Amino acid sequence: MRALGAAVLLLAALPAAPTAAQEAVVEGVVRDATGLVLPGVTVEARSPAAGPPAATAVSDGAGRFVIAALPPGTYDVTFTLPGFETVVRRGVTAGAGSTVTLEVVLSVQLAEQVVVVGSRAQPRSVTASMVPIDAIPATEFVGLGQTDVGDQLRTLVPSYNVNPQPVGDAGRIIRPANMRGLAPDHTLVLVNGKRRHRGAIITWLGNGVADGAQGPDISTIPAIALRQVEVLRDGASAQYGSDAIAGVLNFLLKDDRSGGSVELHTGGHGAGDGGAYTVAANAGLPLGRAGFANLSIEYGNSAPTSRSVQRDDAAR
Repeated sequence: MRALGAAVLLLAALPAAPTAAQEAVVEGVVRDATGLVLPGVTVEARSPAAGPPAATAVSDGAGRFVIAALPPGTYDVTFTLPGFETVVRRGVTAGAGSTVTLEVVLSVQLAEQVVVVGSRAQPRSVTASMVPIDAIPATEFVGLGQTDVGDQLRTLVPSYNVNPQPVGDAGRIIRPANMRGLAPDHTLVLVNGKRRHRGAIITWLGNGVADGAQGPDISTIPAIALRQVEVLRDGASAQYGSDAIAGVLNFLLKDDRSGGSVELHTGGHGAGDGGAYTVAANAGLPLGRAGFANLSIEYGNSAPTSRSVQRDDAAR
């Protein structure tokens, strides 16, 4: 009786081995455009013929993922991560007992503006991102009373601040920006995704948090040349470096191949006091079949202002 029982158990266990040998494995590594590994990427393998359900996995700290126990067949493998473009590898053939290795590169996805129709408030925050990002279109700059792009951003972005320096040298002209109350060189400034060079002026306000800072001068960017401004209102030093502790400003320039615009801004503190005006123009020109040249120019002038004499109507 014991020998018969052992033989039955042995025969029942034998069919399981061929079943495991017929399963396939899909594995690989996910990186970004710079070659760095990407953890937390959701990987989904779905067979177009079989339909749902799909097999999923998440990349680890080394960017590696493994989807095991797949039936042999052809799969569409999808890679998704917030802030990056979704990549789909179609027609991945996994044979019986085989291991398919995939090397995948995810590109950074540009932030898109969110517009709600039928509401007085138009949300501008990108909700699909893991960090708070504001996408501000150029149309919001037109209705503001400021002529300088730094003053305009100070009105639109709560955590952004820029102040003219009360000195008589070049520090009165160069306008380094700061976010979240940190020094100007802790805010990364990008133009079309490229780093903006720092200014030549070292900030010194006397034992302030910005003393010794050397930030980019954004006042040299004409507001009429902007298509959109993306503001990352959180630290991103892990991705960009120590100059992005406070946040990131990305100025996207216009890329129109035709048309143009002219703007005139003027204002003042009072009659004959502190008058200022700015004249700006923008034009797009085609170059060849797909090229373009988008040109912008801005000229401004500010008259002196005096606070030593009080106006007669100031106390009324």
